[in-house]
Amino acid sequence: MTSTRTHSQSQELEDLYDAKIKAHFAEIRLLREQRNADCSKTRKIPTELLAAIFGALDCNASHSYYRHWIVATHVCRTWRNAALNDPTLWADFTFLPRKWIPEVLARSKTALLRVRHRDPQGAELTSFFDYIVEHPERIKRLEIERGAFVNRLTKPAPCLEYLSVDTEVPFPPDFLGGVAPRLRTVRCRDLPPEASWLSNVTRLGCKQVCLEAAYMSKLTSLELSWGWAPLDATGRAIERMGIDGLLSALENIPSLQHLELCCPNGAAPSSRPAPIHLPHLRDITLHFAKPEMADIFNHLSVANIEKLTTYWRPPYTEGPLISPAMIEPVCRFFERYYHGGNLQYLRLNGDWSVEMHRFVGSARLHTPVLLFESIKIVDLMGMMKLIPRCVPRIFSNRRDYSPQPPLPLTDYDSIEELHIVSGYDMFTTDTALPYPSLRQLQMCDMNLAHEPGLERITQLKRWIAQRPSTSKIELLVLRKCKLSDEVIQSLREVVPVSVES
Repeated sequence: MTSTRTHSQSQELEDLYDAKIKAHFAEIRLLREQRNADCSKTRKIPTELLAAIFGALDCNASHSYYRHWIVATHVCRTWRNAALNDPTLWADFTFLPRKWIPEVLARSKTALLRVRHRDPQGAELTSFFDYIVEHPERIKRLEIERGAFVNRLTKPAPCLEYLSVDTEVPFPPDFLGGVAPRLRTVRCRDLPPEASWLSNVTRLGCKQVCLEAAYMSKLTSLELSWGWAPLDATGRAIERMGIDGLLSALENIPSLQHLELCCPNGAAPSSRPAPIHLPHLRDITLHFAKPEMADIFNHLSVANIEKLTTYWRPPYTEGPLISPAMIEPVCRFFERYYHGGNLQYLRLNGDWSVEMHRFVGSARLHTPVLLFESIKIVDLMGMMKLIPRCVPRIFSNRRDYSPQPPLPLTDYDSIEELHIVSGYDMFTTDTALPYPSLRQLQMCDMNLAHEPGLERITQLKRWIAQRPSTSKIELLVLRKCKLSDEVIQSLREVVPVSVES
């Protein structure tokens, strides 16, 4: 009896202390919350601004890491409340984990939704897409891949702005009830020749499209990538469309600003007496299966070109050897209609891509302007002579890992920086003064810690040391290069060295 009473008293005392400990922890938690609320430097930031900041963190959503801003909500109660009470933060259903859907939908309240799912199956997704079908007025952005779901969307979508449908199932006649006044961007496999829900579209990417459709006339952006097929007014495929047919179609899109187009194989050369004029066209990307299709540039005029990209091979096949004569129409078009500054940054990616950039603002910022992609370059010097606007100050060259001949353009007296990426270069001294204006050399992504890398370091030191005093290298930058401290110190005997991780 005495033992039982003693145990009971001990338990009561233990419970009493535990209760006091919990009370103290609760008081400490409250003090911490008050300290965060009263002393935080962000306490005066309005909740609307906090929510906007959280929204800016929520980008590039993926399967593995859906919400980038969730961690921010764990900082304090104020931040958490700001997130929980802003429905727009919970309106993104881009690859949302299925188990989150009911709770996130409830938190989104009446905010416009962004939806993207590859396969709307399973209980949670089926229920969610049933909700979408009944409430299309809440959809702002919709990306789907199931044709059956497309057929269910028959009610108006007054707030829909972006639509992507990756399915070969045709759109039903009553799709969206024919009403989508804010819809501006559409990406899909095929489109009907006429549809009222397309009446306000300005950006279109499609595989099968009627180029004579009325909605085409309002486009500012058109993307017709590999495998696209033109349709006639009845929806039937046009077996063979020549360059003249393409030009006639483009002529009926007077507001076009951006064009990405794969020129058809075997299209007949144009016989038009005068080029078509698209005054607003600024950004052009053309894919060529055959180099002679570049003839299209001889029959096109614009007011000003800001970016021009050409791809010169079909996918999964060996690219053609490109000579300056083959790209002459492209270069002539560019020289005629480019009104920006000189292209001062030249990047050669192996032997298969040439990029020419212009500096923007400070000398270290640059943007691509003229790009020749997927080509085997035969004569880089000949290509450069076709583009007088290119006066490179920076020459970046991605090299193969096998031994290479000397870098091209060694005689250019405008090159001040030489960037060599991924691989080795044979620094020869055959030329009296290669790159006579060179002041900075950068080497990136190289493992030079072992043979034969050390041998090339010796070549590099000799190449730098033998340059005349009027053309000394002022800085060697080593970025992501594997070199021992001893080798770096030996390089500093002939040139200042900067090592970057």
